[in-house]
Amino acid sequence: MAKMRVRFPMLVLLLGVVFLLAVSIGIAYGEKDVIKNPERPEERQEEERDPRQPPRSRQQEEQEREHRREKERDREPSRGRSESKQSQEEERERRKEHDREREQEQQPQYGRRHEEEEKGEEEEEGQARRQRPQRRREEREQEQGSSSESRRQSGDERRHRHEKREQREEREQEQGSSSGRQSDYGRRQRHEGREQREEREQEQGSSSESHRLRNPYYFSSERFQTRYKNKNGQIRVLERFDQRTNRLENLQNYRIVEFQSRPNTLILPKHSDADYILVVLNGRATITIVNPDKRQAYNLEYGDALRLPAGTTSYILNPDDNQDLRVVKLAIPINNPGKFYDFYPSRTKDQQSYFSGFSKNTLEATFNVSHLIYTHYEEIQRILLGYEDEQEDEEQRREQEQSHQDEGVIVRVSKEQIQELRKHAQSSSRKGKPSESGPFNLRSNEPIYSNKFGNFYEITPDRNPQVQDLDISLIFTEISEGALLLPHYNSKAIFVIVVDEGEGNYELVGIRNQQRQQDEQEVEEVRSYNARLSEGDILVIPAGHPLSINASSNLRLLGFGINADENQRNFLAGSEDNVIRQLDREVKELIFPGSAEDVERLIRNQQQSYFANAQPQQQQQQREKEGRRGRRGPISSILSALY
Repeated sequence: MAKMRVRFPMLVLLLGVVFLLAVSIGIAYGEKDVIKNPERPEERQEEERDPRQPPRSRQQEEQEREHRREKERDREPSRGRSESKQSQEEERERRKEHDREREQEQQPQYGRRHEEEEKGEEEEEGQARRQRPQRRREEREQEQGSSSESRRQSGDERRHRHEKREQREEREQEQGSSSGRQSDYGRRQRHEGREQREEREQEQGSSSESHRLRNPYYFSSERFQTRYKNKNGQIRVLERFDQRTNRLENLQNYRIVEFQSRPNTLILPKHSDADYILVVLNGRATITIVNPDKRQAYNLEYGDALRLPAGTTSYILNPDDNQDLRVVKLAIPINNPGKFYDFYPSRTKDQQSYFSGFSKNTLEATFNVSHLIYTHYEEIQRILLGYEDEQEDEEQRREQEQSHQDEGVIVRVSKEQIQELRKHAQSSSRKGKPSESGPFNLRSNEPIYSNKFGNFYEITPDRNPQVQDLDISLIFTEISEGALLLPHYNSKAIFVIVVDEGEGNYELVGIRNQQRQQDEQEVEEVRSYNARLSEGDILVIPAGHPLSINASSNLRLLGFGINADENQRNFLAGSEDNVIRQLDREVKELIFPGSAEDVERLIRNQQQSYFANAQPQQQQQQREKEGRRGRRGPISSILSALY
């Protein structure tokens, strides 16, 4: 009995569990079709209809569908925005169903088979709707992956381009740094690119005028830049030597200055931040040099030279009544390489007074105007700076200012003023030992080279104390018409030649670096530079470069030698000072194609030294022609008398 009591509750509990399982299974089975199509129960009922029943009429089916549509429309407002997309899809499905029904009217097929097909299609469409969001997510992921892949590819491409650029730069750098010439070769290539183009044009037969402009060692008179100019004269400065070629870098701190003035004119007082060596090339001059404790005036003539130290105040007078004054100066700047400035105490239209740079208090204290009752700052302006008092007549002030400014830095002077300026002037030393401060003449001593074709004068640093510390020499050369200054070169001096008078031609031999395309190596080639010389032109002769000058008219040249101490001039032809003649006979045999006898005979043919006849063949032919004409003279006279 006790066992029955225990088993009965357990049995009741087991039955309860079974009942709950049955109920849950039934509910799950009843909701199966609702899950398949929860929003279309009428269609589910229609599917459960017995296929053996006769089909309904078309009118009944349309009425039922219309009824279902109305119910669905009533439910649509309560669904909200979240179901709007789904309702649109259902509307498209209904339209498809309507299309299928029209097809059924044309080919009626009833029964279970047709319904199963429709059911399968609907299930496929529902499954497609459920899978559509998943496909969209997959598409977005693919797009994101493709974009990241494209970004990764673009980054790889950029890195690849950057690596290629670096490799190309490395190759260029390796090519440029070959033979230890990376930076130097680049600089030479930039500086000499223009020269190589000019050389190619010259080799192709460019005109003589264009060649004159392209020669880096030749500067025509047009290359001067005007600093001051008025009706009384002008002051010009030649362009810098190192601007045209890097081969003249050692001349970057040397400039050529030229000024010309009309008769009875004065170049106003000034001082400069440069050392000057001036030479008179035309006319006469009186130069006054002002020092803190004294004033010294000198009369200068053609060929006179004088050194003006930097900071020395000076002014130059042209006392002649008819002849213009022409002076050439070699300037050596002190502060900035290749740049120098002139400082004037007076004010004109061309420049300001250096007093104008000081303040009012400084000027009043400088001239101690507090002790002068009638003097004030306006008086200082009127007297020194050219500013008139406001109480003066305006028209008179304008006339005075206009007259003063029109003069500029070169002004006219009266006869009385000229006499006063020249009263205590000294002349240059023609003979004897040169002065340490006064002028000296380039032709005061005997020429070092001379014959009937020309004269060569030179003042070296060891012979003149004024140019010794500057390491400058001065030369003056006279070449007769039709004569030739024989080929020669200077051992260490660079000469700047100024054409004083006459015309001629010069030939300068240089070396240029030419790169071969086969092995990309530089080779040295001989290059000839030549130009037509005329008055005012400038010629640079680098050290070691052979040179010859041919005078087509009487030619006079002025030269400044840079780095001239212990310079040696070596001639390549002539009977004296000929370095080729001093070579050993065995060496002549080795270096020249001809035999030693032929070489020595050729050298001995030139009997002149330094200067020679530039046209020996033409003159010989002329003499022979005149001789034949002289021999025919009597016969011609007899024949003329007979006939």
